[in-house]
Amino acid sequence: MLVLGMNLSHDRSACLIRDGEVVVAIEEERLDRMKHSEGFLVHGYFEKLTKTLPMRSVTYCLDAAGVGIDEVDLVVGNRPLHDGAVRRLLRELPLRDKGKLRELPQPSHHLAHAWCAYATAPFDDTAILVVDGIGSRLPGTGRLEKHSFFHARDGRVTPVAGTSYDADFSTVGLGLFYEFFTAKLGFVTRWGHPGFGVFGCGGYLEAGKTMGLAPFGRPRPDWGPLLEYDGDDVTARMSTLEESYAKWLEAEGEEFSAAGREAWRTPFAEDVARKAQDELEEAMTHLARRARELTGASRLCLTGGVALNSVANQRISAEGLFEQVHVSPPAGDAGIAIGAAAYGYHELLGGRRRGRFTTAGVGRHYTEQDVDRALAGVGDRVRSRRADVREVARLLADRRIVGWFHGGSEIGPRALGHRSLLADPRHPGMLDYLNTVVKHREPFRPYAPSVLAEHAGSWFDLRGDSPYMLLVPEVLPARRALVPAITHVDGTARVQTVERSVNPLFHEVIQEFHALTGVPLLLNTSFNDAGEPIVETPEDALRTFLRTEIDHLYLGGRLVDKPGRALPTGHPATTEATA
Repeated sequence: MLVLGMNLSHDRSACLIRDGEVVVAIEEERLDRMKHSEGFLVHGYFEKLTKTLPMRSVTYCLDAAGVGIDEVDLVVGNRPLHDGAVRRLLRELPLRDKGKLRELPQPSHHLAHAWCAYATAPFDDTAILVVDGIGSRLPGTGRLEKHSFFHARDGRVTPVAGTSYDADFSTVGLGLFYEFFTAKLGFVTRWGHPGFGVFGCGGYLEAGKTMGLAPFGRPRPDWGPLLEYDGDDVTARMSTLEESYAKWLEAEGEEFSAAGREAWRTPFAEDVARKAQDELEEAMTHLARRARELTGASRLCLTGGVALNSVANQRISAEGLFEQVHVSPPAGDAGIAIGAAAYGYHELLGGRRRGRFTTAGVGRHYTEQDVDRALAGVGDRVRSRRADVREVARLLADRRIVGWFHGGSEIGPRALGHRSLLADPRHPGMLDYLNTVVKHREPFRPYAPSVLAEHAGSWFDLRGDSPYMLLVPEVLPARRALVPAITHVDGTARVQTVERSVNPLFHEVIQEFHALTGVPLLLNTSFNDAGEPIVETPEDALRTFLRTEIDHLYLGGRLVDKPGRALPTGHPATTEATA
């Protein structure tokens, strides 16, 4: 049985599941090169916006699986608010048998998130906690899903409890609570007209920056509580948020302007980020505790956009409420395509088999001929030759920055050794150099380590594995000075544990680096420049390589460099590695 799932909201995506197994999944932004890929057709000056299906993603998935659209047994779509997936699929999808078009029952959005979590989980019999910004409208009430609890077992996902908030947004849930402060801090990817987006922010909010800035701030209990707790519910009142922020700004924000360049460089901005993060962590821990009480399950899956807050995930894991905690790698709306396909396979077609999801690298694999064509397309701007990972490891040990392109691309926002930029974590200047010269992003933002799973416990205070880079344990105090480029200001790091059985080549390059340096981990960040999606194709990789200060590119077994290029001033390879 072959099921095509689609996310029709922001972060549009598609997924094919065959007999319970994720065959291929991709986000539209990787193909159309537009961050978050809403798919709007704009009429006039934003007088009307018409959504389109993620047809690039659909074609990509079908081609990767070697099937045509009419060979699919079922097509299931989803989006938040009113959903209406079937109506939109009928309008645009060139499928002969329209009876194959289906949608999830209302309220559908959190159910799709829950199915994504279960489909990617390494265990059965689990509680599922879904927390995001905007879910589905609850039929007959005019209210919106806030957060939801599910229990998954034996191939079924059962709703247990859920809460909602007012459609007038007088109250909101944790996703919009955190985005409120992200908007106030000015962390926005600009898109559309100045009033577009949540809270009229003028684009898409970048909550990850708030999370990264938070450790620089001070705890502010004197600012008072912002959230209200009532059993299963956690509520933020917009009037409370607006009034509290206005009071703080008047008292302490004289140097702060969200519209100003580098506004985050003020103690006020740091404290605001810390306050939002502290309140979110408390609330998420409360909800996780309720998930345990409501389901009795000893395992937990976290999903929804708020589950991308890896610091809050770590807090839940460290509390020891559950034996195991799984965070879905595409926890945001990109994962809805997986959830929709899984729902279609299990609930609509009656499939009973649960596939083994062991890697987020479920994109298509590019051939040697694909790489040859891409290299030919850039001519003598690069030179390339075959090389093994030992040579890559030596370059990294010599503090060179290497683009790493191998296998299928990752679903979700994290680069996990398929579309990565790799660097030496030992050099204290590496973080600033990468942020300022290579990726052109804020200098407070940390970088993540990818560590050999068998050595993780000797370097990080980590309970279990972290294969998807969605937990943030402490770097062990004795190790911090050895790896300053991946140690955040609070002594933590967003860790990826790398198993040989899951990604043998990536494991091998880290192993070779370990043999050379005694350090069993690499700095790993996404292969992209600021404001662009992670690279998907060999052409994307070469384009980004050529227009940035990445030193080398390992592309399908070829080592690529730029003839005649001199290292930039301040490059870590030309400076002493002293703290």
